[in-house]
Amino acid sequence: MAVEVPDDIRDQCTRLGPGVAYALKALCAQLADDPLVGNPGWDPSMYVVHVDGETFDDCPALDVHYAYGPPALGAGAVEVRRVDVLTSAPVRTTEPEPAGRNRGPLADAVQARETTEAWQRIETWLRHNAPATHAALRPGAPESELVALEEELGVRVPVSLRALWRQCAGSLDVRGAGLFPDYGWALMDLDAVARSYQGHMNSRRRQEQQFGEEEGMPLWRPSWIPFCSWSVTDLSYGRFVDGETGETGGWDETGERTVVDESLTVFLEETADRLEYPKLFPGYQPGLIDGMLVWGPPPTPDEQAVWEPWNG
Repeated sequence: MAVEVPDDIRDQCTRLGPGVAYALKALCAQLADDPLVGNPGWDPSMYVVHVDGETFDDCPALDVHYAYGPPALGAGAVEVRRVDVLTSAPVRTTEPEPAGRNRGPLADAVQARETTEAWQRIETWLRHNAPATHAALRPGAPESELVALEEELGVRVPVSLRALWRQCAGSLDVRGAGLFPDYGWALMDLDAVARSYQGHMNSRRRQEQQFGEEEGMPLWRPSWIPFCSWSVTDLSYGRFVDGETGETGGWDETGERTVVDESLTVFLEETADRLEYPKLFPGYQPGLIDGMLVWGPPPTPDEQAVWEPWNG
């Protein structure tokens, strides 16, 4: 497909030097083959690609913003919208970054990219090794569904969760849908996310009415957004992302809620690492039963008899 570059952007890159003009030409060729190479931006059908300054001679680090498909363009169309010259390349790190008001669009784009890459590693492993669990994954959610979810919850969905849900918006309620260690927790679909969140917020209001905001009370915070649970339908246990800090946490049926000092990206990266390099990690190991991912060894003798550990 053809990639449109407005004249003013071509002129800008020409003024910046032959290295920038060549980098843009090379990127356009890549976008023609794979228009989803960039990371999703805040606006629908907008993406950003980071060009490392060391990749091309005489070219500084760049962020190239482009539109792909509806609603910004027609189906299949790609157009470069902006080229930003960076004074330094963004720092990549697996440490959690603040997810609140001090984050900028570049940091959000980096986080979205890292989350997307971590999830794609998991999905690739499932597709190649656990087809039954892979078949249970729902497709990604369109922007309209994410906006509707935010309106229903009354809070903004964190960047990392938006990136995940653009790739996969939960799992189907079928056998083998569980995929996260240690017990095979499943991705919640968006309806389950809304039900779980509203249930926790209702519980918070009841606690406040009965006890007030006593110190140490495990009140659910409005910024906590659920994303996986004990199973697709059993929401008594699960994990959430804190939209203010980027940390993940969990809850159980007793009402206890804990915050774990890690991001959703780290959680997904560690899951991918456990799948790809199981011998490097203690505890539960990935295995297969009839094409399903089962973390084990399983607790029952019947499952143990048919469970095949995955050794990489």
